[in-house]
Amino acid sequence: MMDTLTSKDANILDAEPINWRLIVYSVLGVVVLIVGGFSYYFYQLNEREELETTARAALLKATTPEEMVKVADQFPHTDQATLALLSAAQGSFSARDFAAAIADYQRIVGAVDTDPELRDSAQVGLASSLEANGKMDDAINAYLDVARRGDKSPYAPFAYLSAAMIYDERGDKGNEREILTEAAGLSPDSQFVKEAQSKLKELNATAQPAPSAAPAPAVGVKQP
Repeated sequence: MMDTLTSKDANILDAEPINWRLIVYSVLGVVVLIVGGFSYYFYQLNEREELETTARAALLKATTPEEMVKVADQFPHTDQATLALLSAAQGSFSARDFAAAIADYQRIVGAVDTDPELRDSAQVGLASSLEANGKMDDAINAYLDVARRGDKSPYAPFAYLSAAMIYDERGDKGNEREILTEAAGLSPDSQFVKEAQSKLKELNATAQPAPSAAPAPAVGVKQP
């Protein structure tokens, strides 16, 4: 004769059975999503690398600024497109085609996906092109856009010094001193910062009034 079930045993039998299949399917679903995400990421990464390689090969064949711009147009949103525009702008600048250089540099600066360091490089190039084209106020503003990024940009010291030199050529000692003072506060490891500190020291020394000479003794007056 079977033993009578205790209350505890009855509770165990009455409990709702665990749906292990549902749990397993849920876990498998999460795993599939994770694996699928990684697969898509690596697929995109591989596709990106192939695109950059193709763009690089095309850039190496380009020999004129116009051909380099075509490479940038053909492979937008790639690092090679940015490098193509930089090379095109530099070529145009060397040929004294400042309008073309300005256009190419502005295109790099205006792209939202440009690498920050490449953008700073293009901004300095833009400022130099504006300066060479006689647009001094625009050049100063372009230099200061980079300069005031401070130690976040390796181009900041050069940009500060370039803006200060424009003020110096204008004879605007007040703004020159202000810009050099800002530059002097950057990391002293840069040669441009050291040059700014030296120029600031010279500027301040020149600005100080010379000590007045002692009055000459009156004739016939005996000095003590």
